[in-house]
Amino acid sequence: MRQITWAIVLNGLLGILPAAAQTVIGQPPPLDSARAALRDDLAILRDSLHTVDGAAARLQRDYRTASEASLLSRARLMKEACARSSRTLPATKQALLDFTLSDPQKLERRKAVVIALDSLHTALGRCETQFTAMSRPTQGDSVRGYANSRAARVQAAIRTYEQHLRAFLGTIGIRLLPPGMESNAAG
Repeated sequence: MRQITWAIVLNGLLGILPAAAQTVIGQPPPLDSARAALRDDLAILRDSLHTVDGAAARLQRDYRTASEASLLSRARLMKEACARSSRTLPATKQALLDFTLSDPQKLERRKAVVIALDSLHTALGRCETQFTAMSRPTQGDSVRGYANSRAARVQAAIRTYEQHLRAFLGTIGIRLLPPGMESNAAG
């Protein structure tokens, strides 16, 4: 009789455990107007940073085999992408700072994002300056030799910002979808 009882308890536990491990992820709740506005500002910066990332990736992919003219063109693209993102960043930072928060954890996460934004702004400015110099005629060898490491630095700053941003957005309930994806939820 005792063996049957243990068998029933064991079967019950084994039957419950797999169900408890399953998580259903539903649609996020609709955003209020303040969070929707912040999400939109963050999406504008995110999209401009994708152009920097794309320009860096093309440069890194082609540096060995590209002609000098192509390398100079890639350097100009990097310069322009960094300049665009650098111009976009202050408005995004201000929107982030204007967003009302009172919870200490949310304030701490926002502070980390702001610090990452400041580092990113510095990296974008350096990127613009360095790639302006590299995009001048006769600088093809300079692009071939040094552009990858310069591009990697700005990409590292982007990744750091994205990491802190994801943590912050998770605490305030904003889902920032990748470009081209649409949410089925309103808001």
